[in-house]
Amino acid sequence: MDAENPGRGDVAGILAAARERSMKAAAMRDAERELQAAIAGVTPDVWAGEAAAAFVTAASSSATEVAGVAARWDAEASTLSAYGRGVQDIQDRQRLLELQRDEASTDLRAAERSRRTAAAEELAAVALGGVPDSELSERYERSAARHQQALDSIERSWQTLIADREAVNRACVSALTGEGVLGRMAPGTLDELRSGDALLAGLTATDLLVLARTNPDLLNKLKASDPAAVRDWWGGLGEDDQTALIVAMPGLIGNLEGVRYRDRDTVNRIWLNQQLGEARANLEERGTRAGGWDRERLLGLQGILEAATTSEGHASRFLISLTDDRPPLAAVSIGDLDDADNVTWAVPGMGSSAATLPDWARSAQTVQDKQTQLDDDRRHAVVAWVGDKAPAVAASSVFATDLASAGAVNLDRALNGFTAVRSDADLNVIAHSYGTTTAALASARPGVDVDTFVSLGSAGLPSELHSTTGPGNYHFSGTSLCVPGDPDDYR
Repeated sequence: MDAENPGRGDVAGILAAARERSMKAAAMRDAERELQAAIAGVTPDVWAGEAAAAFVTAASSSATEVAGVAARWDAEASTLSAYGRGVQDIQDRQRLLELQRDEASTDLRAAERSRRTAAAEELAAVALGGVPDSELSERYERSAARHQQALDSIERSWQTLIADREAVNRACVSALTGEGVLGRMAPGTLDELRSGDALLAGLTATDLLVLARTNPDLLNKLKASDPAAVRDWWGGLGEDDQTALIVAMPGLIGNLEGVRYRDRDTVNRIWLNQQLGEARANLEERGTRAGGWDRERLLGLQGILEAATTSEGHASRFLISLTDDRPPLAAVSIGDLDDADNVTWAVPGMGSSAATLPDWARSAQTVQDKQTQLDDDRRHAVVAWVGDKAPAVAASSVFATDLASAGAVNLDRALNGFTAVRSDADLNVIAHSYGTTTAALASARPGVDVDTFVSLGSAGLPSELHSTTGPGNYHFSGTSLCVPGDPDDYR
């Protein structure tokens, strides 16, 4: 809103946008009719069986969503048309007021000049001993007062014009953010959704794309969704919808527990390449002005890329999580988590980071190789996890549990996410150094079910985690083992 120019706006552009949305709505309605015709064409004498039933179910769901999209485009077109007409009305009234103001201002200036001239003539007449014509001066003064009153009235009309434009804007915003356009993604509806599960229920790809555009902060609610619910929701989306979401919001989909790990690998590799391109471009642009963070970020991203590259002759690697933290965090699985029978999370200790992830991934690969060699009847996967900020080597923070507690929240989410969708697989944790503190805190959280826990060269565990059976034995449902040294010693 510009108080000096309340009619500001491209009416032609607004109306063109409305026409564009009307055309999109018409195209969507045509698509719905084609889907309905295809559904009607599925008769027993033409096509029957499970495939036919699956097609009808999928096509009916698509037709419903297409009809919803068409209704939203129509609502948006109607809103923009009304907005364009409203802005046009403001512009027409503004032009009239500007003409009236210019005319009244001109008349006022003329009346004031005439009044000053008459007053000067009165003084001259008095000086010459004559009789002044005071009526003329008073007449011009009354004329100036009338023109000033006219200007005051025009100013009041201008303030009304400003208020009317604000009302037009509010009406447009209200309609564009209402249920007619945004459906269940409208703010008023979203306010009623208290959890990620409630937000996820019935969420279409279109809904999520709308949410990302209109209220991205609410996407964080989805991260708290039940992984099993996410699994069912993600599996129910079509391939095109999944692709659209992968491209539009890699940071969410690539880290959303319950999404297939293969799909997370796909999206995280796309996002990793994007982040690498941005980091390199930023360093090149900043040159000597680049700070340590810029270089640290690039080194971390390069480390993640190296760690996610499959070594010849070994199990495939999958980039199952990736963040844009400073520095970035990531997890790489050696082996496929979607079908492995035995899965191990490997948690590193102090000094670990994205830049050192390649070394940790090699250690995880060694474990996976040995597991496969000794137990070739089952499929094995080992996750090289750098999902927290670890203390630097020899830093005083290694003697506290602050960083471990923060990391345990992330690890707990990952372990619970896996258990929720792969309860049929064995889940193990191998941790080294400060990572044993992080892993122990995570494994002891409610809902986490770890079959075996191996602690290598522990930096120390909180006293409340110790049982009465001696050092290295903790309150886990399965087996725990505490040994000294470095994980590389146990190859």
